[in-house]
Amino acid sequence: MQTDPQIKLELDFVLIPEGEFVIGSNPRKDRLAQTDESPQHRLRVTDYYIMRYPVTNAQYHLFVQATGHRPPLFWPDGQYPENQADHPVVGVSLRDAAEFCRWGAGITNLPLRLPTEPEWEKAARGPDGRVFPWGNDWDGSRCNHGEGKPAPVTPVHQFSPQGDSPYGIADTGGNTQDWCASLFGPYPYDPSDGRELLVYNLDEQGLMPRLHETGCVANPQQIEAALDKLVVRGGSRRQGRHNSRCAYRSWAAPMHRSDDTGFRCCYEPAK
Repeated sequence: MQTDPQIKLELDFVLIPEGEFVIGSNPRKDRLAQTDESPQHRLRVTDYYIMRYPVTNAQYHLFVQATGHRPPLFWPDGQYPENQADHPVVGVSLRDAAEFCRWGAGITNLPLRLPTEPEWEKAARGPDGRVFPWGNDWDGSRCNHGEGKPAPVTPVHQFSPQGDSPYGIADTGGNTQDWCASLFGPYPYDPSDGRELLVYNLDEQGLMPRLHETGCVANPQQIEAALDKLVVRGGSRRQGRHNSRCAYRSWAAPMHRSDDTGFRCCYEPAK
């Protein structure tokens, strides 16, 4: 993929420091908890950076212009909606998001990728296991939600800082959901069970994860966590408080292009 060194791609990253955090839900503390969020457990995650906001239409437009990649599904007639420049891009598949990361890596000289499921959840809730990004109590004024009826998409900064996570990450409780790199699998979370093959491919000849519009294909000898199910995280403008919880889990087929699903990039610092 060719890149133009003159392109000014500005992405706002926040450091999420190494340490343990609580992942999943405890039904005794969260009456909205779902079975696939249990058991609640603790994980240690090393340092990483994640975007403060989801990728916007303006940022994705640079990618489309530079590479000729197909436009998002919901751009009118495939044309960049300049009046929604600061809105999160939606209508992108997993492959579209991964290709943006690959292109962005060449522009920024950073090893950009999609976040794993634990990376996303830690960024959204902090280390203390809170229910919502802002605390344990529902507050519909802090995010763009669809409780009652779907809401229109809003600029990525509209509910910041009032809806931010402890780390200052915006729009994790509403507006648009985010693609993650993880295959959907049961808890407790185990990165060695095959769900992170798209991120941690240590043996290209042996594991061979391949990204297709029709799904994810990996080594048949590897115990895969799921087939054609990629994690999608976060609340959205179509959903209510249940989906705005930090531990809420969902999935979609890799070719899925929805009007309430976008993405944000992350990267691990050089060791």
